[in-house]
Amino acid sequence: MSPAVCYQRNSMKTSVLAWRVLAIGVMTLSFCIAVYRAKVQSIGHDEAEEYVWFLSSGAHGVLEYNPANHVLFTLLAKPTVWVFGVSEFTLRAPSLVGAALYLIVTYLLCRRLFGEGALFFFSVAMLCLNPQIVDFMGAARGYILGLGFLLGGLYVLVRLASRGKFGPDDKTWLWGCAVASVLLALSLVANFSNVVPVAALMLCFSAFALGGFAALAKLRDHTLHTFARFFVAPGVVVGFCLLWPYLIQVRFGQYKMNMDRGSDSLRDVFTSSFLYKWTDDMYAHSLGAVAPLPGSWQQLTINLGIYILLPCLFLFVLVGLILLSRVRSEPETIYSISCRIIAGAAVTSVALIVLLHVLAGLDYPLSRYCLYLVPLFTLSGLLVGQELSRRFPRPYFKMVGFLVCALVTCDYGLSLQTTRFRYNAYDVISRTLFQTIASDAQARGLVNVRAGGTWWYDPELNFYRRRYKADWMKPYDVKDRSYFWESPNALEPGEYDYYVFTPENDPGLAGARTRTIFQDRTTRLTVLAIENPRPRTSPGTATKPVR
Repeated sequence: MSPAVCYQRNSMKTSVLAWRVLAIGVMTLSFCIAVYRAKVQSIGHDEAEEYVWFLSSGAHGVLEYNPANHVLFTLLAKPTVWVFGVSEFTLRAPSLVGAALYLIVTYLLCRRLFGEGALFFFSVAMLCLNPQIVDFMGAARGYILGLGFLLGGLYVLVRLASRGKFGPDDKTWLWGCAVASVLLALSLVANFSNVVPVAALMLCFSAFALGGFAALAKLRDHTLHTFARFFVAPGVVVGFCLLWPYLIQVRFGQYKMNMDRGSDSLRDVFTSSFLYKWTDDMYAHSLGAVAPLPGSWQQLTINLGIYILLPCLFLFVLVGLILLSRVRSEPETIYSISCRIIAGAAVTSVALIVLLHVLAGLDYPLSRYCLYLVPLFTLSGLLVGQELSRRFPRPYFKMVGFLVCALVTCDYGLSLQTTRFRYNAYDVISRTLFQTIASDAQARGLVNVRAGGTWWYDPELNFYRRRYKADWMKPYDVKDRSYFWESPNALEPGEYDYYVFTPENDPGLAGARTRTIFQDRTTRLTVLAIENPRPRTSPGTATKPVR
């Protein structure tokens, strides 16, 4: 072997090793951030609801359903908090398991789809550093578990597709279909909104495995029966066994998201991923969020994303899918097959979202309810670009693709932070709020403390009351004239020991009986300590609050 060939091979090995190390480094960074946030970040509103509503009572609480109950997460979190006690970290532990699953599967899937070059690194980086996904790696919700099992099912399907068409007598095909079916079912159990990508993936993969969509209509065909028995039945059985107590409680009205325009959904999707660092919390302006000023660069960029960038991404994937489906290479590679399956699932997912809105009246989803679009369109865009570059090799194609990948990765990297969940940004002060009330109550020697006010911090303060075993404090009451509901037997604002309010719920209390003990400029939240004439115990009898 000539020295030149040896040098070239060694150079290639070094390059492969470098991209692999970089990819593993990004994954490790992402997981370390998730662990750190799970340990130190104050509890979020939705996380606290998960505990207070479903985990703080007996088994009947676990079996209650509304959209806030992410079933698989709840089933895993119940024994965790029961064995290790409730804390921010123990409550979030199942999500960290989901994060590890997601990262491992992402690495394996991207290596199989893109080899081990630059495209492999960028695919791993974009899937591991997306700010929405990083948020939910450490949050006590079911989103990352759902994505982990979704990509796990996709990885199995890609491996099966490399074997060609479905073989009824091929045991690898049969067992692979059963495993993929169960993984996709677990993704649905983790998050009901994953019904869209699960249905899309199953449809597109079935069409490939059986040789076309026409084969799905041959209801008497033995091959179709065998395929359905292994690809559909296992997932249906697992899903039904886990979900039947919840399915009988589901009501259509539970899924009103107040997003009846597609542009609202696109705005949320675009800002949550690409303008995470550059815009404030867009989830609900009434929660202290600041919308971009008209004419500002943020607003202009949002409009660019809604009306140009995201539609262009969709059209790029759609046109590439059509082109690759009409002009197939012979023999087909695993890359082109995977491209048709994954790009088909991405386009079908969008079509299903629109159809559910038009035909069933279901609102367009918030960004976290369609989080599956991030991996589907990331992988689809990269696969379509890779296949077009192979079919129509042009140097500037690769340059443009490399530049886009680098810009997106840099934007994601700049968005990394460890202080708050973007869609519940106001909860960064939830622990401080509780500690402030606890310290003041201890100084005053109070027991049977009554606190109430804005609905914002209802689950958070009740979570910390249980987390720190604060027997000196009664459950927090919602007493908020700007909200549609209040706690049964709620007191008047002046009758509480501590009243928590925003400007919309300002009780107008003043005088010698009131003291302001806490104010936050960002959320404009205020806490009043109120002197009440009720009998009090001596300071020494109060249960010691948390420090």
